[in-house]
Amino acid sequence: MKKNPIPAPVEGPSDADLMVEVAQNRSARALEILYRRHRQVLRSVIMRVLDNEADGEEVLQDVFVQLWQQASSFSSEKGQLLGWLIIVARRRALDRVRRKLAYQAATTRFEKAAPADLPEHRPNVVDREIRQHELNELIEELPPNQGIAVKLTFVDGLSQREIASHLSVPLGTIKTRIELGVKKLSRMMELAEAA
Repeated sequence: MKKNPIPAPVEGPSDADLMVEVAQNRSARALEILYRRHRQVLRSVIMRVLDNEADGEEVLQDVFVQLWQQASSFSSEKGQLLGWLIIVARRRALDRVRRKLAYQAATTRFEKAAPADLPEHRPNVVDREIRQHELNELIEELPPNQGIAVKLTFVDGLSQREIASHLSVPLGTIKTRIELGVKKLSRMMELAEAA
């Protein structure tokens, strides 16, 4: 069992001071110091959720992109930066797992609905493009709000939180739209299979 990396004693400016630099002056240097200071702890948190190094690195980068974008909303009075970063890292890692599981489930349902008379073969780039095109056509048949939410989730790979933020819609509404959209897509695929 891996032990948590113990954070090294902080040298130089405090996290709070660095966040002020990032928020007010858009200091890439301050962001780099924060990255070097906290990356090992955050990577450890992320890899407890994920089983893929490449995904872990992407999530780690996403955490620091979010820090950059939301630096002005950070307040050291509400808590330590590392605590906030750990929460963000864990949520983003879990979102990545959920997205992958949802994509796998949608792909499985779609493949089950594919015509049975197609010859057995390994999917190639053309097959994937055809499936993607057919899936996009089905998504177009959904009510617009559901179609957009489903497309942003399964095609563009955004998390539910990212979609809610992007569309300025409450997270619960996005979850409902995706759930309803996926149910309708499943029914459409079942009808296509039965036809």
